Amino acid sequence: MKLVTRTALAYAILTAFILFVFAYSVYFVSEKNRKDEFFDRLDYKITWRAEFIFDAQINKDLIKFLHTKNKKVLNEADISVYDSNFNIYFSDNMPPLGNQKILETIKKNKSLNWADEKYQYRGILYKDNNKEYYIVGRAIDVTGLNHINAFKENVLYVYFISIVLVFIIGFGFSYYTLKPLKDIIFQIRDISEHNLNKRIVVPKAKDELYELTQTFNTTFNRLEKSFNNHRNFVTTISHEFRTPLSILIAEIELGKELNQTIDDYKKSLDNALEEANHVSQLSTALLDFARANYDVSQIKMSPTRIDEILVDAKLNLINKKEVKYKIGISYTNLGDTDSSVYNYTGNPYLLQIAFSNIMENACKYSENHSCNVEINASSEKITLTFSDEGIGIPEADLEKIYNLFYRGKNKDHENGYGIGLSIVKQIISLHNGSIEVTSTVGKGTTFTVMLPLQ
Repeated sequence: MKLVTRTALAYAILTAFILFVFAYSVYFVSEKNRKDEFFDRLDYKITWRAEFIFDAQINKDLIKFLHTKNKKVLNEADISVYDSNFNIYFSDNMPPLGNQKILETIKKNKSLNWADEKYQYRGILYKDNNKEYYIVGRAIDVTGLNHINAFKENVLYVYFISIVLVFIIGFGFSYYTLKPLKDIIFQIRDISEHNLNKRIVVPKAKDELYELTQTFNTTFNRLEKSFNNHRNFVTTISHEFRTPLSILIAEIELGKELNQTIDDYKKSLDNALEEANHVSQLSTALLDFARANYDVSQIKMSPTRIDEILVDAKLNLINKKEVKYKIGISYTNLGDTDSSVYNYTGNPYLLQIAFSNIMENACKYSENHSCNVEINASSEKITLTFSDEGIGIPEADLEKIYNLFYRGKNKDHENGYGIGLSIVKQIISLHNGSIEVTSTVGKGTTFTVMLPLQ
């Protein structure tokens, strides 16, 4: 059952219950008022007949005969009259109306009302010539019953017609209310892996549907980013590995077919080893890039110290490089701040990769192979400044240096793959930080990394 039908049905059932309670209450009150009103009229009928019996002083059989005649037209009440000793004095019916218990109740309470499925009964205490009599009368409220039965039929007709109308109106209202949701479903169905850039139209009213479309669009943004990262990563691997592997294969084949001396074989192996190292470095860089592109929810953050990560990055870089890099780390406000301000919650492994990449670039593109790092901590953020006195970056390349595999005009100065700064940018973004760069060709480059503490 569709949501529109289910909603309309639930609305109709709820309304039917409310209408039933209302209709039953009206009927109950109307029936009670009818009975109370007829008891009043029955009291008048009984009193009138009692006065006729006691005042007319005519034969009782004649009174019964007249009562029988009048009853067909006037709907007179049948009565039974008892004296003070509960002996029958007069009765229209045999056996007479009432019993010992009823008469005692009338004597005690002066009057009594009750009813069965057909008749309404009333008993009263009547006095005539200082004598007490107990009169029990009954009658059928023909007019009142006809009216209440007609009222009940009309209420039932109106009730069922109202339920049908409520269901139809509820169905239309539900369809109109849920139509935007149906439109969202159709739009989602049109989105596939071939058009992940397509988004759901956001409604103007900022209601639950607005939040739903925003949530879907945010989810599609993440899916598109993940899909594009995966596609780019696969494309990049196949493209970047093709060249060194082709060189490696060609070098081995040439060595196999053309080399004749040990020196020739040694030279071929050196060339093959160099290309193998390139492949290893490229695979490491690509794996680091893949890790940096994880969703932040998949990355474990833990308490650490930024200065310790910098030292680890420095030692790791110095130990693995044949060229001696010179990396200096200094604190700009060490005496004015508490050492706890260098505490930071992040991923130590990824931060070490980011810092290593910046320091390695600074050393590679500097003639003195040196990099100076300054740490400035405050209560709001930690600022790291990486500066060198190298060849600098042309202004036209500054906006593109974070693009994957982009290498600027100074690419001939050192070998590389154009991946390092892309990794740095992504890792800093994962930590809600920012990175800025200023550079002057021939004088050097400065990278500024800002990591918020909150």
